[in-house]
Amino acid sequence: MKRPLSGNMLTGVILTCAALLLSACENTSLPFLEKPLVLQCPDYYVLEDAATITQFRDGPGRDIIDVVARGQIGEIQLGCVTDVDRETDSGKMLIDITPIIAAEMGPANSTQSTVLPYFVVVTDPKKNILYREPLKVDVSFQGNKTQVILLPQTTTVEIPITPEIRNHYYRIYAGFELTEEQAAYNRKAIQDRLR
Repeated sequence: MKRPLSGNMLTGVILTCAALLLSACENTSLPFLEKPLVLQCPDYYVLEDAATITQFRDGPGRDIIDVVARGQIGEIQLGCVTDVDRETDSGKMLIDITPIIAAEMGPANSTQSTVLPYFVVVTDPKKNILYREPLKVDVSFQGNKTQVILLPQTTTVEIPITPEIRNHYYRIYAGFELTEEQAAYNRKAIQDRLR
């Protein structure tokens, strides 16, 4: 005839099982108990000189009535996925980069559309360029729209992660691809604003 376990014996059995389970966790790696290593996205910056673009119609006019379109990058959306081996502490990070672009149609726009060229850059802390891609977004002002907010196609960049080179090693920049005239126009506008 089996005797039921008393309260003290039952507690002892539970404590023994818990101790065995904890010691097993220390000695062997249980994959279903391991959490993936998650690193934050690198820091990002919108370059002040290239944060806006003003496109003028052909010809010498540079008044407000000559504006075809304006664009501004206000923020950058980042999405990061880390794939790092816990034993070597090395792997990679995939970064999805999407600038948020506001566009405005100017009085000289006869097509209700434009193309805004922009770039995405990844650098090291010394601003050495590790990755650079020129991109563009097609803008439509159809349907009586004069202003639109755009999320261009996402750019995905893969960066290596090592014990020495982590996520904060990298910097992400975005801005518009400007002609010399557009860059000078932006610099003058910044100087006028600071006066």
